[in-house]
Amino acid sequence: MKVYTVHRSPDRRANPEDEIVFVREGFSLPALIVPTIWILWNRMWWVLLAWLAVGAALGVAGEVLPRMGWMIGVISVLLAIWFALEANALHRWSLTQKGWRMLDVTTGRDREEAERSFFQRYQRPATTPPPLRPGPAAPAGRVPNAGPRASGPRPPAPAASGQPVIGLFPHTDRT
Repeated sequence: MKVYTVHRSPDRRANPEDEIVFVREGFSLPALIVPTIWILWNRMWWVLLAWLAVGAALGVAGEVLPRMGWMIGVISVLLAIWFALEANALHRWSLTQKGWRMLDVTTGRDREEAERSFFQRYQRPATTPPPLRPGPAAPAGRVPNAGPRASGPRPPAPAASGQPVIGLFPHTDRT
């Protein structure tokens, strides 16, 4: 299953096809193979500036340190892999910076199934759940809806110091 986050444009006058964007979680192969084109395609201008600045810095480092060319190459490959791992997170960040709002997280075998799943939930009219019927009154000293007690020894009751009990103790069972 693939996980997608769903984002909505702040511009309500936008074309309905452009109003909602699905961003996949995880590794992005296009961002690994053609990162600059991928960044331009997704209109991530700040990320593009950072990517170009890092690329220029690596190019200058390769010229200044010619004997360390192999290390610059390794750093470039690791940077490309890192970018492919974080590309979709950077896409979400870029959308947030532009005022887009995250609506939902959806899953599917592919993008089409994830879109179908999201729109079925998104377009369904909101229904209110039926009101809860009050259950029988809880016996004195018991917490309602605490569930059955586990068999076995009970934990020791706190010392009677007159201080209130702090923590997740349902009751003290002092008799």
